[in-house]
Amino acid sequence: MSAPLPREITIKFPPEDDQFFSDLRTEIRAYFKSTGQTVYGNATMYWKVCGLLAVYLGVYALPWFLTANSPWVIAAYAFLGMWSVFLGVNVGHDAAHHALFKNRKLNDVAMHIFDLLGLSSFNWKNRHVSGHHVFSNIMNFDPDIQQSAVVKIFPQDKRRSFHKWQWIYMPFIYAIFIPRWVFYRDFKDVFYEKIGGFKNRPYPVFEVVKMTAFKVFYVTYTVALPTLLTGHSLATMVWAFAALMVASSATIVVVLLTTHMLDDSAFPDPDENGMMPYSWSKHQMMTTSDYATENRFVTHLFGGFNHHIIHHLFQHVCHVHYPAMTRILVEVAAKHNVTYRTKKRILPAMYSHFKLLYNNGLAPDQFAHDF
Repeated sequence: MSAPLPREITIKFPPEDDQFFSDLRTEIRAYFKSTGQTVYGNATMYWKVCGLLAVYLGVYALPWFLTANSPWVIAAYAFLGMWSVFLGVNVGHDAAHHALFKNRKLNDVAMHIFDLLGLSSFNWKNRHVSGHHVFSNIMNFDPDIQQSAVVKIFPQDKRRSFHKWQWIYMPFIYAIFIPRWVFYRDFKDVFYEKIGGFKNRPYPVFEVVKMTAFKVFYVTYTVALPTLLTGHSLATMVWAFAALMVASSATIVVVLLTTHMLDDSAFPDPDENGMMPYSWSKHQMMTTSDYATENRFVTHLFGGFNHHIIHHLFQHVCHVHYPAMTRILVEVAAKHNVTYRTKKRILPAMYSHFKLLYNNGLAPDQFAHDF
C-alpha cells in the first residue's frame, strides 16, 4: 500500500500521447457547427427547468391541502426529496459549470437552487468544479470522494478490519448522506484551509452568513411553516422531513456513486513530483464511467450525469447535448483503441460499486473470494 502523498505537491498531467482528444474536440466542434447550436442550454432545457420547478412547488404545496396528519404528507415529502436531487443536478450542476446560460451572472443566480434546497452553492462549486474536476479519483486530492476512515474507496488506502463489512453497512450510512451534508459538512468546510487539493482560503464571511440564512430558510419552509399554518403536527412534519432526507440521500447516491467508484474504476497516484501517469484526457477516461446512456428517462431526470465521461471531458457544455456527444465519444474512442467504460443499466452500475466496497474491504489473503 502506498503511503499518503504530501499535500504540497502540485498535480500535473503529461502531454496527450496520441490524437484521441484532438480528434474528439474536432468532432464535437463539427457537431455544434452542423446543428447550429451553442454549448449552452436551449429552449428544451429551459422548458425542462420550468417543469422541474413546477413539479417541486406543486408537490411541496400538497400537504397544505391534505387533512391533518395524513400519511400522504410523508409520502409527498419523500417524493420531494427525490425530486430535489433531480432539480439540483439538472439546474444547479449545469449552472455551477456556467453551462446553463451564456451569461455568467445568470448561471450564478441559477446556482442558488442548491441553497434553496439546503446546500451551500458556494461549497458545492468549490468542491465539485474547483476540486473534483481537477483531481478526479486522486487519493487525498479529490474532495468529492471523501477521505473517511469509515469507508475504503481507494484500493491503496489503509485497510481497517471493519472494512470487511463495508459493503453491508455503507447503505445505512448512505441513507444519511444529505442530512450530513446539509447540517454538518457545509459548516465543516468553513474551517478547512484545504479540501482535498482545493485551497479553501480565503473563505468569505458573507458566504457563512448566506449559508446559515438559507439553511434556516430551508428548514422554515419545509417544517416550520407547514406546522404553524396547517393542521399537521410538528411530529408529522418532522417525520416527513426525515423521509425527505432519506429519499434524497438514496437518490443522490444512485446518481453519484455510479460515475467514479466502480470495481473497474482507476484510482491513479501521482509520482513524488505530482506528475500523473496518464494524460488528462486518458485520466478522465480511466476514472469515469457512464451508465444507462440509451435510457432517455434516466438521462432526463439525472441531468445527464449518466453521460459522465463526456461531462468530464467537456464540463462547460449543457447536459442536453450529452447524448449526441457521447455517441461521438464512443466512435472516436474505438478509433483510437481507448477504453470507454459504461454499464447498460443502473443496477449493474450499483452492483459494481458495492463490488468495489467488497473488494477493498478484503484482507490480502482473501482476494480469491468472490463477491
